[in-house]
Amino acid sequence: MKIGIIANKRYSKQISPFFTKFLEWLRANKVDFCVEAEFADVAKYPFGISLLEILDVADFLIILGGDGTILRAARLMKDRQIPMLGIRFGRLGFLAELSGQTYEKELKQILDGQYSIDERMMLEARINDSDDPLFALNDAALTRAQSSKLITMEVYINQIYMNTFRSDGMIIATPTGSTAYSLSCGGPIVTPDMNAFIISPICPHMLSNRPTVVSGDSEIVLRFKELSDKCMMSMDGQEDIPLNAGHVITIRRAPQKVKLVRAVNSDFFSVVRNKLKWTT
Repeated sequence: MKIGIIANKRYSKQISPFFTKFLEWLRANKVDFCVEAEFADVAKYPFGISLLEILDVADFLIILGGDGTILRAARLMKDRQIPMLGIRFGRLGFLAELSGQTYEKELKQILDGQYSIDERMMLEARINDSDDPLFALNDAALTRAQSSKLITMEVYINQIYMNTFRSDGMIIATPTGSTAYSLSCGGPIVTPDMNAFIISPICPHMLSNRPTVVSGDSEIVLRFKELSDKCMMSMDGQEDIPLNAGHVITIRRAPQKVKLVRAVNSDFFSVVRNKLKWTT
């Protein structure tokens, strides 16, 4: 089994001291690995290869960083079904399973085959039925680019008119994304095994405009009824696409899923309790 290692340069100060010891640990455990060139250069590791090469040869990915690094890898993977394991150096880390401080025991168990695979749905967004779809694991967020004016947007579910929203924008989230941007807009927490979308208006003008959960088999169409200024669509908060009044956004469930590696004793609600500081 070949392990591909992808790391976030943003956390290079935290990861670089860890990185050398981590590679020594992998060698001691006879693990075959390759390292993404972009981070290898920062860490002064001389044998890096491109991310696309890693995705072609790796059987298993270890992501060093935070959830954002996992989101980036998930979008670039497209139809490749490579299991991913995150070792976090970021903040909350809902997706990154292990800590950079205490990874050894759990990672050894995982490499010995003691783990489960958590399959997560992704969403696919198209602008004006483009042949070049955009993908997200967490969410697609349509927001104002600069102006303080509200956006007026019609939403259709399976060609049935849902509502016209006047708001700062709209978030279409997957169950994985229900603990991300959508949560800050009052959206519900949805367990990641569900087949669903969460439609969450951002600061709606009408207080009765509440987040809504629809089937993951739905086709969601968003049309701008009034748009005096430019806005943008952000995929997982990382890839921004400018929009104008003539654009129609169609969102569906993506054909591919993301495979996240989970330790044997890991469960969704333990993660939520820990990250959101729920009391017991």
